[in-house]
Amino acid sequence: MGNPLNLRMLIVAASARPWIRSAEIAGFDVIAFDFFSDWDSILRGPECVRSFRGGAEVGERRAVGRLKRFEDLLLKSNLELISSCDYAIFAGGLENHPSIIAELASRVSILGPNSSQHARLGDTVEILASLKKMRHQVPVTSYQLTEGNNPSAWLKKSFRSSSGLGIVRATAADVGSESSRHYYQSEVSGESFSAVFVSSAKEAETGRTAFVGWTRQLVNEPWCGAGEFRYCGSIGLLPIPEVLRPKIESIGQTIADQYGVVGAWGIDFLVDGTNVWPVDFNIRLTASMEIFDGMQRGSKGPYRSIVDLHVRACLGELNMQRLRQSVNKQSADWAVTQKETCFGKSIVFYDGTSAVRVTDEFHRNLVSQWRLIGELNTGQTGLADIPREGEWIEPGQPICTILAKESPQQVGDMLKTSANGIRRAVLRLEAAQ
Repeated sequence: MGNPLNLRMLIVAASARPWIRSAEIAGFDVIAFDFFSDWDSILRGPECVRSFRGGAEVGERRAVGRLKRFEDLLLKSNLELISSCDYAIFAGGLENHPSIIAELASRVSILGPNSSQHARLGDTVEILASLKKMRHQVPVTSYQLTEGNNPSAWLKKSFRSSSGLGIVRATAADVGSESSRHYYQSEVSGESFSAVFVSSAKEAETGRTAFVGWTRQLVNEPWCGAGEFRYCGSIGLLPIPEVLRPKIESIGQTIADQYGVVGAWGIDFLVDGTNVWPVDFNIRLTASMEIFDGMQRGSKGPYRSIVDLHVRACLGELNMQRLRQSVNKQSADWAVTQKETCFGKSIVFYDGTSAVRVTDEFHRNLVSQWRLIGELNTGQTGLADIPREGEWIEPGQPICTILAKESPQQVGDMLKTSANGIRRAVLRLEAAQ
C-alpha cells in the first residue's frame, strides 16, 4: 500500500508488531516503540534495517525503538522521532501512564482518548458503578474488601494491570485494606470473551458506536506456559449469540457516550449462558484485534485493517452505516455456514527456571515458520513475535506468538500442538546451556 501523503504513524505498545503491519496496510510509514523489538517487527523483506538513528532501528518504511520502560519515550532522541510523526496510536500498557500521554500529545496528534480520559477510564470501580446505576449486570467491585466478605471469593486487581498481569486472589490479609493501586472484584464464573467496539468522532443517524465482533480469550492455558489470569491468546471471529447482542451493545454504547470514547476499543466479558459480565475495559487497540486483520484478507469491507478502522473513526471519516451493514452481513453469513474457518493466536510463555539465550539454530527454526496472519491458508499455522538471535528470554517472558487458521472446533488443538513443540524446544535449549 503506498503512502502518497507521506503520513507517519507513531505506535506505542508493549508489543507493537501487529500494529506496525496493520498501519502499513492502512498506508502509513511507521515509527514504533515497544519492549521487544522482535525480528519480525524490524526485519521484513524490503523493509529490512538500513541504519541506526536515535536509538531506533530504521528501515524503508518503519523505525522501531526498544524501551526498557514507557518513561524512555521522553528521552531526547526518542522525542525527536516522535515529533516527526503526524499521528499516534497506543496499544497495551501506555494507557496506565496518562502523564506520558499528555507529554506526547504536545508533540503529535493522538488518535484515541486523551490523557484525562485515560485517567478516568482507568477507574474500573467507577465505570462498573455507573453501569450498575443504569441497571446493567456487573460483578460487585469495591475499593476496599470489607469485613464479612470471604476473601477466597474475590480477586485483587491492579488499576494499572494489562493482559492479566497484576491480578491475584485476595487473601485474609486484604480484608479492611485500601490502596490507590488496586481494587477488589467478586469472582464470577463464565467463559472469557473480548468484544470490539468502534466509536466515531462524528455523530451518525444510526449512532456513533458499533459492536463489530468478538473473540474467545485464552486465559491461564497450561499449554501456553501462562500464569493464572494471564491473557495468552484469542480465537475468532465467532458468531455472537443474539440473546447477548443487545446487552453487549448497550454496555458499549453507554461507555462510549459517558466517556467520549473514539476509535477501536474493547471490553472483556465473562459469559455464562445468558449472563454477560463486563470485567475489564480496554479503551485502546487490544491484542485480540489482530484477528480482525486476518479476516480482512480479500474483504471488500469499509476498512483495510484494524488500524485503518481506528484512524477513520478517530478522524470522523468512517461510514458507520456501511460498517454496520458489513457486520450484519457477516453475522448472516455465519448463520448459514456455521463459520467454517476462523483465526487463532496464542502467546507461548517460557516457564523454565533460568534465562535462556536464543541460539542461531533456534532462531532460524522460528524464522522458517514465520507468517503474517492475513497470509495463512486454512489448516496452516505460523509464528510471529520472533526473538532475535542472541536475545535472552527470562522465565515468565513470551517466547513467540502462534497464528493459525482452521475451524473453530480445531483451531485450539492446532495452537496447543504447536505451543507444546515450541516449549519442548526451549526446555532443551535451557538444558544445553
